[in-house]
Amino acid sequence: MHIDSEIEESMIVNRLLKVDAGRTIDQISMLGQIVEFKWMEKDKSCMTLNFHETPSVFNLLLYFTSKCLLVKTGDPLVNYDYLLRWHLLTTLVGEDLLTTSFLASRDLAIEYERKSFDWDAFLGHNSKELNFLFEKPMAELHMHLKGSSFNFDLSWQCMMNNIWCMQRHFEKEYPFHKYRDSDKDLYEKMRKAALIRYYLAGAVGCVKEIITLGQLCNELNNVTYDKTKSQEPVDVFGLVSEARKCNQVKSIEEFNKLKTNPNIKDNLTELDVLDYIPISHYSGESIENKVLASERKLMYMVFKTLFNDKTNEKQDLATLFFAYLAYKNYFRNDILQLNERVGFANFASYEEKKTDFIQDEYYHLLYKAAIEGFLEKDKNNQRHLEARIVPKETEAGIVKMLNDICKEIDPKYTDNYDFIFHFIKQRDERKNKSYRHYDLRQQIKRQAYAIYQFRCNKDNWKDGNCLVGKVVGLDAANSEIFCRPEVYAQAFRFLRSHKIENDNNVDSYPDDLNVTYHIGEDFMDIADGLRAVEEALIFLNLKNGDRLGHALVLGTDVLKYYTKRSFSICASKQVVLDNLAWLYHKCIRLTGYTQLCGWLEIMFLKYFTEIYRNHEEEGESIIDSFFTEENEDELSDDIRDYYLSWLLRGHSPKIGVDLEPKNLNSLTGIDYLWVKAAINHHEWTEVALRNERAKRLYDAYHSDRYADKGNVGDTLTIPLDYREEWVRLLEKIQEQLLEKIENRHIAIECNPSSNYKIGEIERYDEHPIVKFFNYGLSTPYPRHDIAVSINTDDQGVFSTSLEREYSLLALALEWNQTENHKNSPRAIVDWLDRVRQMSLEQRFKH
Repeated sequence: MHIDSEIEESMIVNRLLKVDAGRTIDQISMLGQIVEFKWMEKDKSCMTLNFHETPSVFNLLLYFTSKCLLVKTGDPLVNYDYLLRWHLLTTLVGEDLLTTSFLASRDLAIEYERKSFDWDAFLGHNSKELNFLFEKPMAELHMHLKGSSFNFDLSWQCMMNNIWCMQRHFEKEYPFHKYRDSDKDLYEKMRKAALIRYYLAGAVGCVKEIITLGQLCNELNNVTYDKTKSQEPVDVFGLVSEARKCNQVKSIEEFNKLKTNPNIKDNLTELDVLDYIPISHYSGESIENKVLASERKLMYMVFKTLFNDKTNEKQDLATLFFAYLAYKNYFRNDILQLNERVGFANFASYEEKKTDFIQDEYYHLLYKAAIEGFLEKDKNNQRHLEARIVPKETEAGIVKMLNDICKEIDPKYTDNYDFIFHFIKQRDERKNKSYRHYDLRQQIKRQAYAIYQFRCNKDNWKDGNCLVGKVVGLDAANSEIFCRPEVYAQAFRFLRSHKIENDNNVDSYPDDLNVTYHIGEDFMDIADGLRAVEEALIFLNLKNGDRLGHALVLGTDVLKYYTKRSFSICASKQVVLDNLAWLYHKCIRLTGYTQLCGWLEIMFLKYFTEIYRNHEEEGESIIDSFFTEENEDELSDDIRDYYLSWLLRGHSPKIGVDLEPKNLNSLTGIDYLWVKAAINHHEWTEVALRNERAKRLYDAYHSDRYADKGNVGDTLTIPLDYREEWVRLLEKIQEQLLEKIENRHIAIECNPSSNYKIGEIERYDEHPIVKFFNYGLSTPYPRHDIAVSINTDDQGVFSTSLEREYSLLALALEWNQTENHKNSPRAIVDWLDRVRQMSLEQRFKH
């Protein structure tokens, strides 16, 4: 069966039912008929494209692209009005499937022979105002290096060219998916994809050494060749390897001929040519040409062959191509988060695999794609980028890592990119029966010491070696639910207070390290997320010029959030207890004592008793415990004492031991400085330290005796009588924190597509950036002028670019406007231009 052309309506409906929950079965059945009897047919009214003459699933691609795409100076662009639709679809299937089919069909119609395949990885559009804005200086401030490259494309090229030696990668990956089923047959599927790819390449003239359809079928089915039937065995993967080597040699020979021109300073090595399908290399080529062009060429050539097939002679080729694309998209779904589930745990289950299939020798292309891919778009060299990388645990490891990255980037961009060291948040697994997050804190300490030693070593920042100057800030990223800001407080203070010693022989010195922090992106509930933001402000001593990453919780619609969850909170008992005490304090400060305060006190005592009481009197109720005389040996259950103990969490858990004079006096050098950073000199913590009951509660919080009790999950439902007041309180807290952030001149790094995939945002116009900064816009929100920036986060994972992020916000704001708050396209562009200017101001290095 040729499933690319003989798809029945029932098969289409069955597929649509799995992905479309918004329509009825009858509506989907009608859509199935449209697919089968319209979109798979040739569109005779479209004169600009060359459709397949008979029904084909590939015609369906042209129905969509004929409306979305146009061509300017030979390269494809998206019709701006269709950009959001284009982005949502191509995030699922990739852009090249649609662009190559469109260009192949169009080039056939106009009889054009395409030679180059180096258009932008993420297409631009035809909005003149926005394109003019993109020509101005721009800054990308929140970009994780390894997640911002062509991760899928590099992984695919590595597999298609080396699949025979990569089986161990699949065996390693199979057992380790926590939240989804893994495919133990994934390697076999990819092996078949590689076989089909080589056959297709030969069939359309991309490679010279071809194999027959019979040989392919035998290889696909692992059939043993029968010599009595004159079957000739074929080593397909040997042919692949040989073809790649030949292409590497030929490409370098041709490029070296170009280098006879003294103006050409570029270089091409064997490791810049990772595919057996030849393409043209040229001086100053874009990174897209090295990584994407060969696969694009293959797809383009196959599409062109199929759309030019008037008599269905290429039906087998079409079916094999369909199978190849199906295998390719199957793998894409395995390493990229393309499902609809929100939350960081879902994202992380995919994100951890983003580089697992990229071979070590091609990592240089990963770095170039992430950094140069952004910087090379500006001909005036006025773009700036801060890339986040994980610090190693030794100075030597840090130096090697930075050198490995920097040596791959064109020296002309040296002043345009810097690095932020980001620690990785991890769950407290309680392996070591000591204070909370003991193992992670020890790892952070090792990393902090390595960074300190790296910065002290003048060999790393003297003339000719500016590695220290390339590191401009600190961050902590990954899932925040099980790892709070308190864990990083000592390390951040230790590194932030580090001053480089003067040296009369050196003219310039590395800047002090700045701080940004991932917070408020993923949370147990809004109260928990807001408390985490305040913890970051207090425990990390954030100040003028520092930044917060994401901070979605500050703009989340409180009523909508809790209504969606029936006002039920699922969290650990410790988190619930902490939130209750914190909210009680906030309620007293913001509204005065209310009925909600009384309920918060009662529920606080319930959870405190379950975690921290040594014993409970038989038959004693929560109310009774209010009037129970306090035992001197018991911890204080006063909610005010508990709040003060929470304020102490920015200190080191060992502060009492470390700061004893006999211990402190025995320390020297880096160890002395580390211990000195154990205490958080914040005005409220100074008050809390004078409360002995709070200090005992702080010690109990870190004690293994109570930690396991607190880690047990529980549910808390807000009673109907308190829901309205609960919502009002959290909205007041949001406003208070926004005002505090604004007054302290702290900026917020916004990442629209990342937040759309991970957070609680259902539409791009719901992104809270317009709550953080709405100067010049008409909105229903309180006026705020918080410095914000627009960024990509993981552009390779989320299939986006900085230009795309700006454009999606612009388009969403244009399309979704309320009756009393309308904004013209020009007002929106002007607002975006202010955001662009602020992002340049927020850079950690000037």
